[in-house]
Parts: sequence; C-alpha cells; structure tokens
Amino acid sequence: MKKITWEEMKKEYPDEWLLITEFDLDKYGHILTGIVDRHSKEKANVYRLPGLNKPTAFRYTGESTFAGLSQVGWARPHRAHAKP
Repeated sequence: MKKITWEEMKKEYPDEWLLITEFDLDKYGHILTGIVDRHSKEKANVYRLPGLNKPTAFRYTGESTFAGLSQVGWARPHRAHAKP
C-alpha cells in the first residue's frame, strides 16, 4: 500500500469512512498523508475488529454536519498490551 495525501484520499474514496495508518498530522491534528488500510461507505465496516496493532486514524471524506470541521474522526496511538 502507498502513502497518499488527504486530498487524494477524498478524491479516491468520496463519502467514505477510512482507517488510516502510517499517517502524518499537521499541528492542528489534520491528516496530511497516510496509508488507507480500510475504507467503506459503512462506518461499522471500518471500525470492525480485529484492530490493528499500530497507530490508526479514522476519518470521513464526506461533508461534515458540524460547522467548522474539515475532517471528521479521531486518531488512536498504539498501546502495547501487557503480557500476563
């Protein structure tokens, strides 16, 4: 998989939910580039398990219903699992 820009993601996956890995953020937390690992029109398909064992970001490429938001979603840092 290849790293692409946020603008390329919106063009290639219009109105879809994305799970993005190996992403770069600007100082405001907006995705600049990343690898689209999963994508779907249905949010549940992107959030489904199994989760990835690395940092991930979830974003929607369509128009937000919230004023002032250019990207809808959140980023989750990787957390190492403690061994029993």
